[in-house]
Amino acid sequence: MSESKEKKKPCIQKRLKTWLFNLKPEDKILIVVSVCAMFIYFVFLFFYSSAIFFSFLTSWSAGILGILIGFALDRKIEQIKDNRVKKDFLKLIYGELTEIRGKIPPQSQSVLMLYPEVWDSLISSGVIRLLSSEQVTKLSKIYRNIKGTQYEAEWVRRAVEEFNNVPESQRVRRQWLQNRYLKLWLRYLESGKELSKEIEDILKEDWWK
Repeated sequence: MSESKEKKKPCIQKRLKTWLFNLKPEDKILIVVSVCAMFIYFVFLFFYSSAIFFSFLTSWSAGILGILIGFALDRKIEQIKDNRVKKDFLKLIYGELTEIRGKIPPQSQSVLMLYPEVWDSLISSGVIRLLSSEQVTKLSKIYRNIKGTQYEAEWVRRAVEEFNNVPESQRVRRQWLQNRYLKLWLRYLESGKELSKEIEDILKEDWWK
């Protein structure tokens, strides 16, 4: 029985440390203020009469209450701003994914360049921290596949340019380049169709609303 209690203690301490570490700075300040308030309460209660104590407590608690209300308002305002930024970025990502879907097979038979600028700015600005784990996981997979399709599109464009730069007199070379281009093109078509379906599915998620 005693061994199980000893095993639980490190586990509880570890959870407590993790909880304290994950707290926001304002939450830590609130905890410190609360602990100080309790300490002052017991000190006054022990050394002074109740009349003096309650007189001091009234003025002191008003100041503490004002500080706590200020922290609460700041957190609420910050939360509102974060939600607004998150909503704006999700709207931009929705538009970017819709645009990319229109540039790939089967919607388009041309080899167009794909530029995921909104997603890159979302990561570089740190706004990605506002998204849920589900959103980050699904969007990361989509944009990873977008970059893969973009890479294949570049290979197709290079193959076309290389084919066009070979004179018609070099028939064997042109035939080999044409076959190579067709293989790259078919692979690009397949990747584009798969990516288009994935984008279509993710655009149906409820968290775009």
